[in-house]
Amino acid sequence: MAEIQSLVWQHKGFVTLGAALSSFVLGVTVPVHSPPPQGVKLQVPRLTGGAEEIAEVPAVKPGVEQRVKGFTLAVATIEKEKANSVTFSVPARFQGQIFYDLTSTAKEKVVALTFDDGPWPDTLPVLDILKRNNIKATFFWVGRHLQKYPDIARKVVAEGHAIGNHTWNHRYEPVDEPTAAKEIGSTAALIYKITGVSTSLFRPPGGYLDSGFAAWAQKQKMAVAMWSTDTQESSYPSSEQIVRTVLDDIQSGGVVLMHDGGGEHSATVRALPQIIAELKKRGYKFVTLPELLQMKDKQLQVAAAAKSANRAGGQTKPPVNPEQ
Repeated sequence: MAEIQSLVWQHKGFVTLGAALSSFVLGVTVPVHSPPPQGVKLQVPRLTGGAEEIAEVPAVKPGVEQRVKGFTLAVATIEKEKANSVTFSVPARFQGQIFYDLTSTAKEKVVALTFDDGPWPDTLPVLDILKRNNIKATFFWVGRHLQKYPDIARKVVAEGHAIGNHTWNHRYEPVDEPTAAKEIGSTAALIYKITGVSTSLFRPPGGYLDSGFAAWAQKQKMAVAMWSTDTQESSYPSSEQIVRTVLDDIQSGGVVLMHDGGGEHSATVRALPQIIAELKKRGYKFVTLPELLQMKDKQLQVAAAAKSANRAGGQTKPPVNPEQ
């Protein structure tokens, strides 16, 4: 009999352990009994299979289903966020580098339109013009403007444009490294929170490279995007002057600086359709800055391969330039 009691107690120990684990996983409280005192006879419970008795057992299935549904919903949310996230990265050769233009050697002429200081109400008519012409541009956002106009920002991303970081407060004066880190980092965090976008593109306010912002961005392996054509909107030119500035200065691989935020830009809005129409007549294709960087990277790879082949005596046939 003592052997039987010992076996029953061992079995009950495993049940107790299983019950404890179940209560942890399922959130169900299961009573756990202490071993019987020495000398007390253990009564083995009689197990029956009656439907009525089984029905009296507390149901745990609804709780399990609720937890499973919660877990499934959490996974679905994570997957949705991943699917909606966009990363504007740059080729390795441009990480931590400053560039003004990316002169193209391809037969196809390309140009990148960029807009600073948004999102802003003037962003909306700019988006309409770009959409009508099936053009993608690059927008450099100021954090505090993004905080004020999140819906406009979502529209920019939804329509397929590239995004860059333009600091939180658009300060011109020199700052120390912690301030630069906070200005750029806070803007990056808000861009991701509102739109799901991560970007490696940065443009310093006013184009000042000695203010501390560009140096910190370079340490983070961001590409510091300057420009080759400035439309001089800060001097309040007419729309005709803006058009003339762009058309007189344009070249393949050029980067055009315009503004959609931080002030009144109706002249830019009026000039934009004329700029696009004339550049199309001249055979230009409009690309985003990430696309322009990728194109330039391919051209440099082809040039390096051709140079290597020439050094080897011309025995290795250089690859065909995919851009030609």
